[in-house]
Amino acid sequence: MELICLICTPLLAALIIGAMVFMNYKKIPLKLLRRILAVLIVPICFYRYMIEREAVFGVRGLNMYSPFGGNIPQTVFSILLIWFTFSALFSTLLDAFFEYKTLRNLSRFFGTPILILDLIFFKTYAIAVIGKDAFEVFDVRMVLMCIEIALALAVIAAPIIEEGFTLPKRSEVGRLLYSLPFALLVIMPTYVPQALIGFQDPSLKIEGLTPEHRLVLYFSIIIPFCIYHVFKNKSYELKRFVLIYLSLALMWTYISYWTLPDWASPINWPLHLCNTAMFLIPLCLCFKWEKLFYFCLFINVMGAVFAMILPNTSSSANIIENNIVNFWVNHYPAFFMPILIIALKIFKRPKFREWVYSLIVFTVYFIAVLFLNAWLSNYGDVDFFFLNSDFIVDKLGKWAEDTRDIVWSFKVNDLTLTFYPLYQALFYLVYVVITVGIWFLFALLFSTWDAAEDRRLREKDYKRMKKELNEFLQGRSIHEPATGDSSPRLILRHFSKRYGNNKHYSVDDVSFEVKGGEIFGFLGPNGAGKSTIIKSVVGIQTITSGSIEICGYDCEKQSVQAKQNLGFVPDHYALYENLTGREYINYIADLYQINKEYRDMTIDKYVNLFQLTGSFDNQMKTYSHGMKQKITIMAALVHDPKLWILDEPLTGLDPTSIFEVKEAMKEHAAKGNIVFFSSHIIDVVEKICDRIAIIKKGKLRACIKVSELEEKGIDLEQFYLSVINEEDAPEIGETESCPIEAAAQV
Repeated sequence: MELICLICTPLLAALIIGAMVFMNYKKIPLKLLRRILAVLIVPICFYRYMIEREAVFGVRGLNMYSPFGGNIPQTVFSILLIWFTFSALFSTLLDAFFEYKTLRNLSRFFGTPILILDLIFFKTYAIAVIGKDAFEVFDVRMVLMCIEIALALAVIAAPIIEEGFTLPKRSEVGRLLYSLPFALLVIMPTYVPQALIGFQDPSLKIEGLTPEHRLVLYFSIIIPFCIYHVFKNKSYELKRFVLIYLSLALMWTYISYWTLPDWASPINWPLHLCNTAMFLIPLCLCFKWEKLFYFCLFINVMGAVFAMILPNTSSSANIIENNIVNFWVNHYPAFFMPILIIALKIFKRPKFREWVYSLIVFTVYFIAVLFLNAWLSNYGDVDFFFLNSDFIVDKLGKWAEDTRDIVWSFKVNDLTLTFYPLYQALFYLVYVVITVGIWFLFALLFSTWDAAEDRRLREKDYKRMKKELNEFLQGRSIHEPATGDSSPRLILRHFSKRYGNNKHYSVDDVSFEVKGGEIFGFLGPNGAGKSTIIKSVVGIQTITSGSIEICGYDCEKQSVQAKQNLGFVPDHYALYENLTGREYINYIADLYQINKEYRDMTIDKYVNLFQLTGSFDNQMKTYSHGMKQKITIMAALVHDPKLWILDEPLTGLDPTSIFEVKEAMKEHAAKGNIVFFSSHIIDVVEKICDRIAIIKKGKLRACIKVSELEEKGIDLEQFYLSVINEEDAPEIGETESCPIEAAAQV
């Protein structure tokens, strides 16, 4: 019989491979054929697995109840062979559906040797599964074992036929080696610990919050964090695959507790709350059933936590006995898998609507098990979700036990249906209330998690930026200008800005320089890019490419030093309106570390200039628009910046206020500073500006001295309109590079 299996299995594999090659020649894709064969493996392996438990299932400590008697090495080898065969079959099955190099290598370079070992040591393999009389009587499991090995070998061979055989690269070998322990551990049969280790000290208990129990609970929290940190930066599809692999493998390990006769009786079905998680989580991941998943998140997690804290296992059981291991294989994934799925962003974080989904599914489940308990109690002991027993109330005291005194029974044909309406209604309501607590707990955990992750990312960015800054400064202090001295100047070098993944540049390759003592007007139609450039200069938004320099400081790499040299008046200001004008200006002065003597002198100067004496100590919410605009200007000037930027500063101001602002601009420039402002009021620009720049559709169209236009008799308004209205207007630079006559013709 052994020889027949050794001959027939490779022959069957060869026939299947030949049939695949032939069908591929007939234009049927090998990928499809592999998936068909992989699907065939599932029912064959499941049926073979469930007919009867493996002969090594009851082994204790290698020398008790072994089908190999006292031959310990053979017992060890057989247990490992069964375990590794499950991993080989599982990896091969998933390799047909998920195209990952590590999975392919796992199937090819781990699965193939294991399957070949199954053939070489088929007698040992068969005895370990069927028993010591495996070759004395016919057993269908032996035939099924041969078929599943042949099918798996064919599935592994298919990509080799199509792509050829290649050895893995060194990096791929590394990934294979650290993936292999994970692949083996998650599908380890639950009887392996008791078989390899045997009985332990009976005083060791994983219950009652003993030291051993607490240790298990601690590791239950640590392990998901480790998995998260390994995969958090991977792609969505890879994270989803890893979780599918994990959930399916754990489900397969879990169902090893059952045999076909167990499945035949509804009394033995895994319908306890945490049992359902073993089947629902893989389904939700495979088919992306998001609404059903929130039942697992809100309901299964809570049930699993209670079960892990108060395990309903036999107090006399060995700590590593099969049913103890199976209990934790069931409840532990029900606890951590839904949380890990949310943490890795496979499904979105829950909102109120998702909580409602979970309650709807829970209500359906609760009613179903309520009637199943009542119906199946006529055929034996059944207690799905502890709705028929006193397991829960026994831990809460007499008051809880008394709720079961109210019983409602009635007959349906020959069946007696029994309910405990008070106990079961309270059970449902309490569970619903606890889900509200779970909601708030998740919200707290997620916010804490986000804060920690945000801090980690900030620290990572800080280290990266610090390294880049040190390379940029080349040994200079960060307080030293990157280029030249700290004299007033603003330089844009090939500055471009693009938002997000937009292919269109809001500002494209703009370069100009503004020197101290200048009032520089920045003109252009709405949407031309004026505010985009200003916001990048002041550091409100990032730079896509190019550079901006303020007083010798690079705006990106020396942002603090650059900002210390500028004052900004935005087009839409935001003030702390419950403060008085004086309190607000002092607050801004504190930010810039301005000494009291200088700030008081500056404040008095601008209070008088802007005629705010009578209202400066009132709350700003009582101010008019013009007064608030003046406060914004004072805040920008309190530290006497070398660069003063104003974005549409005159909008909505009365003539007197406009005059006051213009006087402040002239005075600031006269001290050798820069005044840079954008405006649509051409008359004001023409009267006070030394130079102007015109931007259109993100391109700089002109940069020219106002005095040169006046010398040639060119009106600024007409010049502006001609530049803006000309579709293909050339870019116009300074008069040194572009004669004024050419500028006038545009």
